[in-house]
Amino acid sequence: MSPLGKKKRNEVISLRLTEDRLEVLERYRKILAQQLHRPVSISEAAFLVFEERAPEVDRDASRYEMLTNPTQSLWQIRKKWESRHTLSAPEWDVLAEYVQIGAEEKTQEPPLMRPAVPSRESQLALLDAFEAVYINRKNHASQHSWYYFSNLGGSSTETLLSRDDPDKRHKVVLKEIESSRKLLQPQEGWKKPGSIGACFLAAVRDEGVESTRLDEVLAPYWTTLWGLAARGHWIRHDGQPVRSRLRNANESDSRRGIPLPGPIHRDDLKISFLRGDTEFAMQIDFRGPRPLTYVISEYPEMVEFNVMLESFQPEESWHGRFFFTFTSEAEAPYTLCLNRSRLHVSFSESEWRGLSEIAREAWRRPQLQPWLNELRLEYGEQG
Repeated sequence: MSPLGKKKRNEVISLRLTEDRLEVLERYRKILAQQLHRPVSISEAAFLVFEERAPEVDRDASRYEMLTNPTQSLWQIRKKWESRHTLSAPEWDVLAEYVQIGAEEKTQEPPLMRPAVPSRESQLALLDAFEAVYINRKNHASQHSWYYFSNLGGSSTETLLSRDDPDKRHKVVLKEIESSRKLLQPQEGWKKPGSIGACFLAAVRDEGVESTRLDEVLAPYWTTLWGLAARGHWIRHDGQPVRSRLRNANESDSRRGIPLPGPIHRDDLKISFLRGDTEFAMQIDFRGPRPLTYVISEYPEMVEFNVMLESFQPEESWHGRFFFTFTSEAEAPYTLCLNRSRLHVSFSESEWRGLSEIAREAWRRPQLQPWLNELRLEYGEQG
């Protein structure tokens, strides 16, 4: 008989157990025998233990495998969601891990650092997403109540968690969620609550919510969750976007067939766009008495440049990763510091207004939007 025609046999393995582990297994064997109303051997007890934990082991193994190539895994997660709106439990785990990174590392909180990243709106959406998973937990008596309570700032209050009453613990967690929401409600002067990303990751991984249910309850928050996860990838992997490196020869990037806008001129300013394979650069030419050419080739820097020009107020200074801007009583009161090149450029009020207007016009050009939309998905939330 051909080897291919032979019936596959189960593998036989042997395990060497310590006395303590053997004692635990023996106690479990006795419980099983009582439950099943028949004799149970040690080997059968060991097999049933593994069978009970098989889904958990498979989930851990799948998550580990995906994290060995996080860029490709995240890209596949994004494409799978866009086509099906469904993810497996390990895929939700990986996404949640990067959501936590994006939500809690290298944060920017005004007025110390601008723009606000994650934004107030993203923090609110993440809080709602965590609450949705928590409410749908498998066991009412969550094992992570203290963890949620502590990460949402409850440990700094006089509130105490009940050790014996899961209902009281549940109410306290909901109270902390609502307290965090109130911190984020004001448009001005809002405050970042505790570690929402850590709570979200724990709830997704450990509260026993089935992946199909996660698909349902987290669908309204997908845009925010993906934006934070892509940002987390950008933080963790040296500023790299979530972009597949395994494109088929016949699969052309959709951006390659889209033309970039032509140059925009206004007085002594000119903005033009330079094409690359998967990204573009924005070149700003300051002509006149102080000629200067500045090229912005990175999407995060481009985002901050435009947010700065949109929202900068003369009575405040702008402290960002890429730009520092302030006003003074000088003849040219607006000073823009280009942190990357350590250059300072001074502008009159009319020149600053002209720069803001031409940049706004350039950023809103319809031909640019397909590029910006794709880069936003690849780099995540940047401002």
